[in-house]
Amino acid sequence: MSGYLPHEVLFNIFLNLPPKTLILCSCVSKSWRSVVANPIFISTHRNQSLTCNRKLLILGRYYYNRTEPKVRYSLHFDTDTLDLYQELKFPFPNSNGDLKIVGVSNGLVCFLGLDLLLWNPSIQRVVDVPRTSDTVTTYGVPDFYALGFGFDSCADDHKVVRLLYFADKVPFSYKRSPKVELYEVGTGSWRAINNKAPRCEIVRSGWTQAFVNGAVHWIAYREIGTGYRCFILRFDIVKECFSIITLPDCLANSSPYDLKVTVLGGALSITLCGWYCFETYMSSVWVLKKYDIPESWTKLISSGPSQELGMVLGLRENGEMLMESKSGEVVLYNPYIRLMKNLGIYGAEGTFYLDSYVESLALLNEGKGISEKVAEVYD
Repeated sequence: MSGYLPHEVLFNIFLNLPPKTLILCSCVSKSWRSVVANPIFISTHRNQSLTCNRKLLILGRYYYNRTEPKVRYSLHFDTDTLDLYQELKFPFPNSNGDLKIVGVSNGLVCFLGLDLLLWNPSIQRVVDVPRTSDTVTTYGVPDFYALGFGFDSCADDHKVVRLLYFADKVPFSYKRSPKVELYEVGTGSWRAINNKAPRCEIVRSGWTQAFVNGAVHWIAYREIGTGYRCFILRFDIVKECFSIITLPDCLANSSPYDLKVTVLGGALSITLCGWYCFETYMSSVWVLKKYDIPESWTKLISSGPSQELGMVLGLRENGEMLMESKSGEVVLYNPYIRLMKNLGIYGAEGTFYLDSYVESLALLNEGKGISEKVAEVYD
């Protein structure tokens, strides 16, 4: 059949097919495989997926099977109730809760556990990112490191940035600049970055980071007297340079561990959340309306005080909030009328992760496929 269809026709037909179907098509003939595996096609297919109206969310959470933690990941259509979904076969079923998501970008999920892993759930392929590098060989094992994950649109490649902090015979301190490395999927290796990061500490809890506008963002802070001064540390993944985004005083003077950097509605956002008196939980969402203009930080919405609501997971265009309840369930909360709707999605408290997701063919020509044996263990 493919002999009767010009390459351009196949290219355009395949552009409208989902990744799983394309994998099946690539098994039909060598000529079909050459179309699907072509880097230009992979890039064009991803860009078309980014502009389509099919909005997807990837949801991860832990649950307890007897006494051991187990993980579940599902892909949801972004509907009011999230009831249209597909369970994903998690490729690391025996992780026992030790894998944490670093970030999600253009079809790939970056995990940190005993290993650093990149996973494409759409086509079930994985890349093991090497732990060692020239920096580690030279300076030894770092006392602490921070990770960021994103996509370089100019190089058309996914990248991981790593900030390595070494004790150097003194206690950990923001007074020391970290060594900086960048891992590129295309080369499969780490390389050192010469541009120094500002001297600061990065929040280590939960490996919180956000990728938007071609840059990785972390919550960072410096100690001032008996308090903190918080800000956002930014790393431009294309220009490979650092900068700082300042915060409003009410956020800058908060505990850094009450702040979470995220992306909501395509904009850089901060969630301020924490426990208050009588075991009540409060949260507020701030959005940077105009990127690169710190004065445009705007308090968008807030919830609480509540003994039922927990972390903010996401934000709807109509202002409703996807949140985690204290009973370990995803709920839809309307802050205007203080109405909470249970969505019937359960997990262990404090383990939910929600992010937008775009299906892609990333890693098709790299990494390794997930064996059926691993999938059977998961089932």
